[in-house]
Amino acid sequence: MRSFLGRAGTAAAALVVLLPGAAHAAVAAPATMVTRLYPKSEAVFANPGRGFFTYTETHLLADGSGYVPLDAAALAEARTTESRSLVFRIFYLEKYQSTDTISREDRQLIRDDFTAARAAGVKMVVRFAYTAESDQDATPERTVRHIAQLGQIVAANADVVTAVQAGFIGQWGEWYYTAHFTRTDWQDRRRVLSALFAAIPATVPIQVRTPQMKRRLAPNATRLGIHDDCFLAGDDDYGTYTADDREWLAAQGPSTLVGGETCDPSQRSGWDNANDEMAAYHWTYLNPSFHEGVLESWGEAGRDEAARRLGYRIRLLKSDLPASAKAGTRTTAQIIMVNEGYAAPLQNRPVRLVITSGTRSQYIGLRADLRTWTPGKAIILKADFTVPGAPGTYPLSLSLPDPMVKLAATPAYAVRLANDGVWDETTGRNSLGVSLVVTR
Repeated sequence: MRSFLGRAGTAAAALVVLLPGAAHAAVAAPATMVTRLYPKSEAVFANPGRGFFTYTETHLLADGSGYVPLDAAALAEARTTESRSLVFRIFYLEKYQSTDTISREDRQLIRDDFTAARAAGVKMVVRFAYTAESDQDATPERTVRHIAQLGQIVAANADVVTAVQAGFIGQWGEWYYTAHFTRTDWQDRRRVLSALFAAIPATVPIQVRTPQMKRRLAPNATRLGIHDDCFLAGDDDYGTYTADDREWLAAQGPSTLVGGETCDPSQRSGWDNANDEMAAYHWTYLNPSFHEGVLESWGEAGRDEAARRLGYRIRLLKSDLPASAKAGTRTTAQIIMVNEGYAAPLQNRPVRLVITSGTRSQYIGLRADLRTWTPGKAIILKADFTVPGAPGTYPLSLSLPDPMVKLAATPAYAVRLANDGVWDETTGRNSLGVSLVVTR
């Protein structure tokens, strides 16, 4: 532990929030400090925007049938009992292969699915496609028109969208087997990607099917990630990788979104190799339902390890916190954590030291960018703040709520730390195991 902490980077400074009654700090004896070490948790639990997902698909067929709405209750149960905080949702638009305008009624069906996800406390990875059965997609012009219409829905619900896969082109929206986009003409594919960049808020990552697609179309777009839907199949994930794509992807930042699914057993698809590759390419999410043969070969231990480490997994290591102090004086706090996941968090969010008195809470905002919390790196947070002005006992906790106003007060969207006995599911906070006793 000592040698690891010795490699820690420069600590982040804290934003100082003056608490009521403390405009002028009194001169007094320094606070009594206490050091806490935190036990590691091996539990598998849900955290926003990462992990194994719940797979769902629905269809807008030409005869008006095929649409199966999301079930908020079922999604909430999957989150609480199976630790599934993500829903993969593919919308098949068969009805609109030859029609420019998506009807108001069908757009409302899609909106309702985002509402259901929000009610369930989950986020979505979204893909739109025209067919699962053939190469009959839409023309480039029609595709761009549909993106503009659907982009309005996604933008209005960006708080519950982890990513939008580029989709639209070809069978399953995977940019292969297409009637209207040739393999050699990349201009129309670039039009589709540009339309997605324009329609989808910049805070939402977009994913393309292979590294070559990103390298050809938008190599410097940091929000553009990869979905590998034949992970571990054959030598090259069935065409996902060519030339030096593996080296290129490994060199991308750990907040570049990578996710997808396995599709066929191979000599590479055992657990040891799967673990190495998910770590090397910073995987954030994975389909737990397909391919069953690949996933079963990992064994229960491998699947549990993947469930723990997909995306981020932030663990408390140590804290130095005030245990007692005079009212209105100044004190400090230091919290040290580590990311044991495969990837850095995709989204920045507030990090707050919370000082609680009864039903009231006061917050000290800590300067931090979660997107820099790379795997294995010590995360050091420091706070310099004013002790509350009223005597009493104040439990201390750490809160990492969702950055979006709609979700900030919902515990399901707060980050849970990977320690035993710290998580409070009713508040979405992590107890630091210390109470600050304030005296006159």
